[in-house]
Amino acid sequence: MRITDHTPLRIAGALATCAAAALLTTAPAEAAGKTSAACTNHFVATISPGFSPIATAGTQTTNGQTGSIACVGRIAGHRVTGIGTIGFDATYSGGTCASETATGTVRATIPTTGGPQHLVGALTVRRTALSISATVRFNHGIRYRGVGTPIPVQGNCAMTPLQQAVIVLTGTLSS
Repeated sequence: MRITDHTPLRIAGALATCAAAALLTTAPAEAAGKTSAACTNHFVATISPGFSPIATAGTQTTNGQTGSIACVGRIAGHRVTGIGTIGFDATYSGGTCASETATGTVRATIPTTGGPQHLVGALTVRRTALSISATVRFNHGIRYRGVGTPIPVQGNCAMTPLQQAVIVLTGTLSS
């Protein structure tokens, strides 16, 4: 091989090509474990003792994974294949008809091409009137952020404490 003034440039070009090829071949493997999904959740929450004009502390629960979670996208790199189940248990303090803050645990099972994905995470809820903001930090670095609305089922908050509501949330799962 004859060394010329262009040899260092050729070597640098060859190394850059190899580095780019290495990045391109590893990128899909790294992306395979990523989560990116748009989801709608629907469940019935039981609230005890219930929300009223007077601030109280209490619990909220779906009594297991009795709700539904419908997602489009991928979870842990696997394509979602159907509707899953979701549920939560939480505690609140200072909850009224006007607002609340609650923390608890969410459990979800979502069917994917890689089998059911079982997610467990720490829940934080903030509600102002009929507007809910929820965040969940699930296992494996997966996060959920969503917004939604409670629809009163038992109680109206003014005459009787709100003790049960259908909750519909729309949000995203990501990692």
